Formats: sequence, C-alpha cells, structure tokens
Amino acid sequence: MSRMRTLIYAIAVIALSACSSAPKVSRTDSTSIRPQPQQAPIILNAQQYLQQARLSVGDKQKSLLLNAAQAFRQEQDCTSALKVLKPLLPALQEQGLLDQGHFLQARCLTDLGHWSLARSSLQQVSQNLHILPKRLELAAELAEHLGEHYAAAGHLADLASLQPDRQQALNKTIWKFIQQTPDDVLRTSASRQTALHPWVQLAGISRTQSGESLATQLMDWQNRYGLELPEELHPLLALSTGLPKRIGIILPLSGRLANQGEALKDGILAAYFTGAQSARPELHFIDSLTLDNQSLATLDLQYDFIVGPLLKENLDAFLPQLPAQLPILALNRLDQPSSQQNRYFYSLAPEDEAEQLASILAQKGYKTPLVVNADRPVFERMTSSFTTKWQALNQPEPRQVSFTDNKSMRAAMESLLDVNHSKQRIGTVEKLVKQEVHAFARNRRDVDVIVVFASAAQTELLNPIIESSISPFAQMVPVYASSRSFSQELGSNSLRDLRHLTFVDMPWMLSDENNQLRELSRQLWPQRNDGQSRLFAMGYDAYNLLPNLAQMASVPHMTRSGLTGSLSMDEFNQLRRSLPLGRVEQEKVIRLAMD
Repeated sequence: MSRMRTLIYAIAVIALSACSSAPKVSRTDSTSIRPQPQQAPIILNAQQYLQQARLSVGDKQKSLLLNAAQAFRQEQDCTSALKVLKPLLPALQEQGLLDQGHFLQARCLTDLGHWSLARSSLQQVSQNLHILPKRLELAAELAEHLGEHYAAAGHLADLASLQPDRQQALNKTIWKFIQQTPDDVLRTSASRQTALHPWVQLAGISRTQSGESLATQLMDWQNRYGLELPEELHPLLALSTGLPKRIGIILPLSGRLANQGEALKDGILAAYFTGAQSARPELHFIDSLTLDNQSLATLDLQYDFIVGPLLKENLDAFLPQLPAQLPILALNRLDQPSSQQNRYFYSLAPEDEAEQLASILAQKGYKTPLVVNADRPVFERMTSSFTTKWQALNQPEPRQVSFTDNKSMRAAMESLLDVNHSKQRIGTVEKLVKQEVHAFARNRRDVDVIVVFASAAQTELLNPIIESSISPFAQMVPVYASSRSFSQELGSNSLRDLRHLTFVDMPWMLSDENNQLRELSRQLWPQRNDGQSRLFAMGYDAYNLLPNLAQMASVPHMTRSGLTGSLSMDEFNQLRRSLPLGRVEQEKVIRLAMD
C-alpha cells in the first residue's frame, strides 16, 4: 500500500513539474455516441497519459504511466521519462511490462549519453523473443559508443539471425565493426564458432594474405559461407599484388646522412635476400645527391617503382618532378597531406608516437596527465601532438613544463608536481616554531600519470627525480614515454634508473622475434646505434610492403605486421604504425600485452 502511495505521489510531482497546467480531457455523454467503424487507438501526449494515470489504479495505472514515459521520450524529453520510470519500475511485476520499462530507461539513458548506466539498465531486459531484437540493436549501439566494436558486431550478427530480411544491410555494419577491431582481439576469437566466425575469417584473410593467394581465399570464403563479399574488398580480386620488376631506390648514400642511407639500404637488402628467390626484382640504388630535374623526369623509362627519398626537403623537391604514372613509396611524408594515386608515404614520425600515447592513456582511463619535455624542437613537436590528440579525445588541456638542461630538471619537476609549495609550507612552520619540522614534501594529488618527451640520457636522469618528488604517502604516479627515452645501449645501472618506465617502441627494438635476422644483423653491424637499427627495420618493412600498398590503400583498416609495428594506411595513403608497449622491470625490458 505504501509503494502505491509513493507511486501516486510521484505521478503528482511529475505532472506538476512537467507542465504547470495539464490539458483537459473532454468527456462526451455516452447516450449521444452513435456506433462508428473501428478506428486506430487514439495516441495521447505525455501529460494526457499522466492525467489519466492519476484517475486510475492498479495495473491500469502502471500501464498508463509506462505510456506516459514512452510519450515523453517521443517528445524528446528523456529527463521527464526517467523521472516517471524511477518509481514505476520497482512496482512493475509482469515480465512484459518490466522489459518495456527497463528498455525505455536504457534507451533514454543512451539518448542522454550515459552509456554505462544504459548498459546496466539494458541488462535487466529479458531475452524473451518479443523484445530481443530491440535489445540486441541497442546493445550494439552502446558497444559502439563504448569503443567495443567486436561486441557490437556480435550483437548485430545475432540480430541478423533473427531478422533474415535485414541481413544484407546488417552485414555491412557488421563488417564495418570487424574492420575496427584490433588484430589481437580477432586472433583470440578466431577459434570460436559464433555468428561472427565468417567475418573474423574474412578479416584474417584480407589483413594477412597477399598476391594470388588473397584472391583465391576471398573466392573460397564466398563459396564456403554463401555471403556477399563487402564492396570494398572487390578491388582485391583484380589488383596486381606482385613485386615490380625494376625498383629504383633513392637514398642519401654520400654526405652527412650516408650512415642513415646505408642502414636503410641494408634493411632493404635483408628483406630482398630473405624473400622468394624466384620473385626477386632488379634493385637499383641511387644516391639522392646525384639527382637533378632531368634525371627525375625520365625515371619512369628505367624503373617500375621508386622507393625514397628519405629527406622531407628532397621529397618536396622531387615529387613534382616525378612522372605521375610512376608509383612511389616515399620514406617520409608531406606537411600538407593529399590523396594521390600511386603515391604512398612511410615515415617514422615521432609525432605519431605522441598521438598513440595520448590514445593509450585515454583508453586506460587517465584524466590528468602532466607532460614534461626537453627544450628541443623534436620534443616540443611531440608535446604539441600529444596535447592536440588529448584534447581531440574530449580531455582538458594537460599541464606541461619543459627543461633546458640537467640543472633545471629538478626545478621543472618540482614545479610540475607542485612540490615547491609544500616545501614552502614546511619552511614557514619551521620558522614559526623555531625548530626543525620532520615532514615530507607532498606532491599534488590530482596527477594520475606523467608523460616524458626526452632523450634516453635525459630520461635516465629525470625518472629518479620524478620518483623522489612523489610523497611516500602517495600512490606512485606511472611514467610513460616515447621510444626516444629508451636505448638498447643502456647498461644495468641505466636500466635501474629507468625502472617502472613504460614506453612505446617498434617490435624490432622490444622483442626477440626474428631471432635469425636479429643475430645476422648483430654479426654484420655490431657498432650500429639505435637510430640506425630503427632505419634498418624501416628498410626491411618498406621492401616487404611493396606488393601490398595498392591493397592497403583500397581497404580501410587492412594491417600488415612488420619490424616497425602493425602498419595500416590512412585516407592520404600514409602508412601509420601501431606500436607495442615496453616496460623497464628488474633491469630489463619486457614487452607488454596490449589491452
């Protein structure tokens, strides 16, 4: 009885708050009504349903309140709908009405952007067939909002099995979500026999196969599952995926950048000699310092494909001079990207690492990063890229400080962590009591992660300063960095100073995969530094990517695993790298599994 009084009171409150004067419901004398043909039920607005609910009792009242909540949502007033549902849902007992109520609550919470609350409400909806299609559709929408693309695809695949007439349209969306699913998630689910199994198989084929094998496996997939191949994969059936016969490779082989050019050349040759002998093309290495406009304009007469140049200024100068029909994989990229056929761009840009760090930290739920960078152009660019990406993820601008030399590091970090103010307060107390105060300087507590953009030597000095600046009463603040904070040349003492540091880097620098190639590289080039090792890996990947560039440009989210990372191509034909994380623990580097 008390629950019913609460419900009636809630009705009155909602009716008064939603509208100052409810519309009158007209009544007609039943003796004046003449028999009429059967008509569609009259649909009332939310206030009219509320008015009728106040005059009703029992199950009829609950049904009218549910109609009022639905009407509020149709009138784009989800706040009022949720106010009606809050006292109503505990009073509902019949499963069908409960399902309607919880679904409507989830729908309104979704409309208001409360994704997690909406999911909790949707989980209260039963699996009964009368509401299951709507439940699956909303579950897919919520999963998409929460970035769970594989789960979204799974919900839609289940929906397609319930509604075969919608299968063709749903399959397009399923494939879109599968394309947005990372490789590691797909690998984990590849053996599961679910409604998504055909699409997981298709993703594996399109992302890993090349050449004639790709076209054959795509046609086999169609025959095996009886499904239509997504439109964007159709070009893969006709694309030529073999290696060019004559490749011209433009590198700085003399002058100040000769060492970098030689490292790239060695990587290309390593890939060349580890590939199939029967498919080896002709390679011609060209010193970029020897090229002029006339020789550039005639390159198409000598070569089927060009790799290089390395320097951005050479790219800006060479690209307009090259024949338009000559494909090129430039080893850098333009400041102002534009999509051009036969033009592909591959760069180890440090700004990309900064952007990936921003995405990783946002995915991990960090909210208040503090960014510290060395006062050098490359690290300033990385800080700018991190900040831009962080704000693009709907996060506030991060706090940032830079240092110019080793002496200014501690002052910069204490300023960043607001330790100076704590020390000043301790000093003030000491003066007041005229004796030493035994207290710890306390760092600011609104810091949940520190991002460092500095060299390996600078980070080696910086990391212990960060640790010593953290109050012993506070939780340790994690430190993230780019690949420039790590070097394979570091000894055990240096690694001890970098303990707990987490950083992004290419697989070639983090793991012992490709042991044979790694051992060969160490034997042939024992004095090679980190930068040259990364360029070697870039040359190796550049050669191996040549048969796949047209495919990657045609199929969004197609990835290729390489020494430099998991590679995909954006809308401007720029190759983008997804890098793994490494962490310094126990005086060694361990590669972390991605979430």
